Amino acid sequence: MIDMHTHIIFGVDDGARTIDDSLALINEEIKKGVNQIIFTPHYGKRYNDIDVDKITENFKILKDYAVAENLEVKLYLGCEVYLGVNYYDTIWKEPIITLAGSDYILIEFSMTDTPNNIPEICYEARLKGYIPIIAHVERYDVLYDNNQLIKDILNEGAYFQINAPTVINKEDKRGHKFANFLLKNKLVSFVASDVHNQASRAFYLDEAYRTVNRICGHSYAEKIFRENQENIIMNKYFESPKFGINKKGFLSKLFK
Repeated sequence: MIDMHTHIIFGVDDGARTIDDSLALINEEIKKGVNQIIFTPHYGKRYNDIDVDKITENFKILKDYAVAENLEVKLYLGCEVYLGVNYYDTIWKEPIITLAGSDYILIEFSMTDTPNNIPEICYEARLKGYIPIIAHVERYDVLYDNNQLIKDILNEGAYFQINAPTVINKEDKRGHKFANFLLKNKLVSFVASDVHNQASRAFYLDEAYRTVNRICGHSYAEKIFRENQENIIMNKYFESPKFGINKKGFLSKLFK
């Protein structure tokens, strides 16, 4: 497996606090079947104290350690970009760290004030040359009963990423139902751990893989846990899923 959304770099955001925390998380990922990891610390106006220089410095420390210890894992740098009301400036004027040096960027929005113009934001990102991946899409309840918005986002060439704990129902139950809906309709392009620590926001990617493999089949599990992530690392474009369900009120029935 390849984990493309993690908060493992120590001392830079709300993820790993110390280098020992980071090393413990890396070793856990390896033990549970991950051989490539993209680190995605938070970035954006919501996180004014984020230091890009410190991110790159601490990333190098962890990468050097992995090489020195002959760990069977490849490490890459990225970030999780917060796009708020000033999304235009963030996209066009700020030095976003793309995923593994590719054109792909991982983006997040406010969960309490999620914008309705997500398709326009994705369009703006594509104009800039980025390929947007929406992080933990199951958290945005504005999508739960909005078929058209889901279609419009995907039609802009964006991708959906969901978190492993949600797949196995470790977080919000409504989010779990929505994640299942997306999985069963093959609208998810990536599952990631979004791991922050070994306690409150732990690693469940291996359990999520087994669940998706059982529910959706081996081919799809491989695609959203490994193959699509390889496309990121190789900076290879692939077509985003398209939403083909037109039945009015389908999601209303799902969440009733």
